[in-house]
Amino acid sequence: MSKGSLKGNLLAAAAAVAIAAPLPAGAAGYLLKEQSASGQGTSFAGATANGMGDATGLFFNPAALGTIEGNQAVGVLSGVFPTSKTSNARGTRATRLGGSTILGTSDPGDIGMDAVIPSGYLAYTVSPDVKLGLAITAPWGLSTDYPESWTGRYHGIHSSLLTINISPTVSYRLMPDLTIAGGLQFQYAKARLSQAVDFGSILAATGVPIAPGSRDGVGEVKGDDWGVGFTAGMLYEPAKGTRFGVSYRSSVFHELDGDSKFEGVPATPALRASFAGSPVRAKVATPDIISFGAYHELTSSIAVMADAQWTNWSRFKELRIRYRNPLRTDTVTDENWDDSWFFALGAAYKWNDKLTLRFGVAYDQTPVTDQYRTPRIPDEDRYWVSIGAGYQVTDSIRTDIGYSHIFANKAKIDLRDNLTGSDAFRGNLSADYKAHVDVIALQTKITF
Repeated sequence: MSKGSLKGNLLAAAAAVAIAAPLPAGAAGYLLKEQSASGQGTSFAGATANGMGDATGLFFNPAALGTIEGNQAVGVLSGVFPTSKTSNARGTRATRLGGSTILGTSDPGDIGMDAVIPSGYLAYTVSPDVKLGLAITAPWGLSTDYPESWTGRYHGIHSSLLTINISPTVSYRLMPDLTIAGGLQFQYAKARLSQAVDFGSILAATGVPIAPGSRDGVGEVKGDDWGVGFTAGMLYEPAKGTRFGVSYRSSVFHELDGDSKFEGVPATPALRASFAGSPVRAKVATPDIISFGAYHELTSSIAVMADAQWTNWSRFKELRIRYRNPLRTDTVTDENWDDSWFFALGAAYKWNDKLTLRFGVAYDQTPVTDQYRTPRIPDEDRYWVSIGAGYQVTDSIRTDIGYSHIFANKAKIDLRDNLTGSDAFRGNLSADYKAHVDVIALQTKITF
């Protein structure tokens, strides 16, 4: 197989799998950092300064192109294996409905879903000062799944967000020690949400002699959209082996268009009309990100690196679904997320001309506040420990592997149903969560 066909196959496979794969959130919120095996080994410390030294740095800073000599094609597969166990779930109906217990599974077990996240990169040197890049990644995603019988089913059963991001990039060496770069983001997003509907409580509230919880149904909405954003970055190298980077990834605005459907609707004309399936629309804006990175070679064998990343999660105020059916009011879940920070420190040791070893740690702050934490994203602060290695197989082929274990603080949910707005009839819900994530990433780089 020729090098050209091999690099084409790598990128084609990455694009195909990115669209199809369910994506768990490997970092805080629903951000997926897992886009580089060489970066995974240091918990992505120094990624904004391209401490990896390869084209995967494009995801973190488009000016990473300035560090690349010649041309590269890189393919990455990251396996993300989350464990998020739900326990002690307890649900009750609103006091005005009698405050009865919501029967169901109180310990639904592991709600996380394993997945493989692919990404592909190309870097092409036009001249010593001008370079072109292309990154195909899956930067945002989540997937949680509960049994339909669990106690919190009226707040959520299935939640998934899948994305693919195609980002062409160009860099320019403005001065011998300064590279600037920018690129576009063409982003596809697809989402699906489902939850149970307590038709028994709805009917009981209107005076129908029926017990709350005796007639459950299920509602589902799904939609997709393309959006456009941009990236920009700078890389400053005051001395050989010392680099500082800063980058900006813009928000991408989506209007997800799709459909709703409801099952188990009682044969009551008013309910059948209100819960008839119809087109839906939901506005989603991914947060913008500002990153800072540093990389420094202490000796010819030892390098240290650091990264700090601010994410504008406060854009996520609510999850609102609008129905074209005029009898359906908007479904709204208050989110009110806070902005968050990610900090990482790492080191690399060049064992010999072919083998490099890596280590890193990180702190990943959650954007989710205690008051608004929901079963769809029961997120908490996370702590990373990572190791990795890279090996030069031939003059033109290099392989890398990275592993991270991510510990999460215990999380609690305590939601109240005051029978107003779209929260009505979901019931009160409390639950405990304990989670961790294992990530293993494999990467192949071809230089040509």
